[in-house]
Amino acid sequence: MVCFIILHYNSIKDTERCIASIMKMNEVKDSRIVIVDNASPNQTGRILAEKYAACEWIDVMLRKSNDGFSVGNNDGYCYAKRKWDPDFVVVTNNDIEFCQKDFIERIKNEYKCSYFAILGPDIYVPLNKVHQSPMAKKPPSKSRVGVTILLNQLVLSIYPIIYPLIKEYFRRMEACAQSQSYEVYQEDVCLMGACLIYSKEYMNARDKIFEPETRFYYEENIQTLWCIYNKKKIVYQPNIMVYHMQGKATKTVDTRQKDRIKFRVKNILSSARVYKKFLLEMKKEENI
Repeated sequence: MVCFIILHYNSIKDTERCIASIMKMNEVKDSRIVIVDNASPNQTGRILAEKYAACEWIDVMLRKSNDGFSVGNNDGYCYAKRKWDPDFVVVTNNDIEFCQKDFIERIKNEYKCSYFAILGPDIYVPLNKVHQSPMAKKPPSKSRVGVTILLNQLVLSIYPIIYPLIKEYFRRMEACAQSQSYEVYQEDVCLMGACLIYSKEYMNARDKIFEPETRFYYEENIQTLWCIYNKKKIVYQPNIMVYHMQGKATKTVDTRQKDRIKFRVKNILSSARVYKKFLLEMKKEENI
């Protein structure tokens, strides 16, 4: 069995399109879907719960608070694991659309070849024709994350002054977000977190998908670091593809761009600190 976990926040049309794309898959009858509503203030979680109430293979979780990406997905993962004990779990943003009818078969075939713990597909953004995964060959070093922390602290301290520069920086970064060597099969790289596939190799080893938990950002880096230190295989397989319809849920957190970018900087800073602490813990354990 394959279980899809969809993290929903506000943007109901994205979630409905994501579900519709799953329902077109060849082996969908042997699948389950968990929609995790991250306390959407526009009550779209309740609308989804009512819409799919009669569907035996779609469950909707209504969370009471929005604790971010990691906590929401972890709740869905624990629910799916407890209720169905699936062979594979696909954790996906609600703005992902699955374009391959044989998506599930491709997952199973890849597992027979590589016995992956985590599998990442080619994540393609039709809007700007960018391939987002893998994000990097390896997770950030201690010195690199230290620089990230210092820079984001500085940005927040003078945010009203530096906002125009930061706005332009993020615009250019998103425009140049093309992954390197996305056409090639790769192992033990940092995958992009909009769609990730987990096998029993990972599920049997961890009670949560993302741990330690962050609200937004660095989840993939923390996860990659854990896999490296625990010798769990990460696979990037370009023959498996999804479309990323790009970030509408995050944008609904705050429609004002200035506030949205500040929200982003704050969460990058917070998550970078969590990552640095985890990195030091992993290195310490390795030396014991």
